Amino acid sequence: MSSPLSDLREMLAGRAPVAGRIISITNGMARVATAQGVVEVVLDGTGNVGDRVAVRDGRAVRVQEAVEVPVFSV
Repeated sequence: MSSPLSDLREMLAGRAPVAGRIISITNGMARVATAQGVVEVVLDGTGNVGDRVAVRDGRAVRVQEAVEVPVFSV
């Protein structure tokens, strides 16, 4: 569990992961659209255009999308 103060320190130091979406992939490099602008990073693992990723230390890691779970009424 993280604390708000340590989260703020990481953000100010630039170490906090940034979320974004892949807009293009070329030779293992991904262009990712983030709230701070477009960044070009190394893509860890697999990914497709439109996937959500977390960007940290020059690498993009795919974020697992929420899976829709069926609801059953008894």
